[in-house]
Amino acid sequence: LGDTLHVTYTDTNDVTDVRSDTALIVDAPTASVTQIFEDSGYTDEVDTLLTREVMYLQVIDTDENRNPQRRDTVLVTVVVGNGTAEGVDGLGLVIDTDVITLTESGETTGVFRSDSVVVTDTKKPVVNDGVISWGRFDTMQVRYGDVNSSDTTTDTALALEIATSARVIF
Repeated sequence: LGDTLHVTYTDTNDVTDVRSDTALIVDAPTASVTQIFEDSGYTDEVDTLLTREVMYLQVIDTDENRNPQRRDTVLVTVVVGNGTAEGVDGLGLVIDTDVITLTESGETTGVFRSDSVVVTDTKKPVVNDGVISWGRFDTMQVRYGDVNSSDTTTDTALALEIATSARVIF
């Protein structure tokens, strides 16, 4: 970005026929999209996850394809807030935060994806440990902010309790 391209054309049959032009390489910002998926094929977009699950994160932001010869990376921040299970005193308190690196799916795609990210209710929350700790009815927000513009997008998911079977014995 910020480079100048200068092109000169000279007609080989008429050396007096010379033309030139310049172009400045500038950024063309595009709107991003942030998504949470339940499968590694990135086809099952979700807004709920079980309290113990694996998720996959994706950001589409074509202007972040900075180098066409390599796969670029972007960062997302995952924040988990308490839900209703702890009562009104705990509602909305941040219980876990992680910054996750997403890698471009190809050299020029502008599609950035995470590896598998574990979400669980069995581990104590530790900031930036790569595991998202949460419990039933908690809400997770994945936030992406373009470092070159004011473009910011989010996606959210709600934690659902794992269904268990029950039986009654008389």
